[in-house]
Amino acid sequence: MPTYLYRFSNIAIMLFFIISITAAMNLFPKLLQLISFLEPSEESTRLGQSLFSPIASSTGLLIGFLLNQAQTNFREVEAVVSTEAGRINNLDRLLLRFGSKQALEIRAKLRAYIESVISDEWSDMSRGNGNQNTHMIWRGISQNIFKLDPQTPKQLALYSDIIKKSEEVAESRETRIDRCEKHLPPIFWIVIFICLGTLIGVNALFLPSTHFVFGLTILPIAFGGLISLLVVTDQPFKGQNAIAPAALDKVLASINTRAE
Repeated sequence: MPTYLYRFSNIAIMLFFIISITAAMNLFPKLLQLISFLEPSEESTRLGQSLFSPIASSTGLLIGFLLNQAQTNFREVEAVVSTEAGRINNLDRLLLRFGSKQALEIRAKLRAYIESVISDEWSDMSRGNGNQNTHMIWRGISQNIFKLDPQTPKQLALYSDIIKKSEEVAESRETRIDRCEKHLPPIFWIVIFICLGTLIGVNALFLPSTHFVFGLTILPIAFGGLISLLVVTDQPFKGQNAIAPAALDKVLASINTRAE
């Protein structure tokens, strides 16, 4: 889907698709019926009745399947963000327990890293990439962690856990940035609109009637609502429903108040 759509609210996106699909399914069949050899008849109406149900059902099933897939992807990305926040929190705990001056300096940089993720990188992820400044902050943290010099048995025991946890944080960040570009392949959108175009063609086979007009009003509303919901959840870091850094905000607040 075009990125500019996500500048609008969910309601605006829904209205756009409902109005667009309703207009297309009402106007285009009438235009096709103006062509002499496409003028509807009793025979074409029977043909339309035999074709309409399987095509409409298939389109609905396809949209339902893709909506389920988009929702699953959305929840997976939310889980990635929560996991990253938890790992950062655990890393901070380990650094505090390590107790050296160098470890406390790394904690300060870790707070700066979280703040950079929230204020800088999060907006960049809506454009499908990470933030260079945030990357450099994390790079410095990673290098400083490897320079830690454990002096006591306690620090020696904690050191391996700190290294392991820092690698997990780095892995989580890479996964989050990778997932910010995740969306349904364009071929699925092409198939959806091909199915809708086929329905428009089938509607041109029907003789005008009260039931026909009613059907042309109800069906586009249903399809428009489902497609708008698919658009809203397709890209997790874009639009009104974008994933927020709430988990990281909580971790930052916890780190700022942690003294032991």
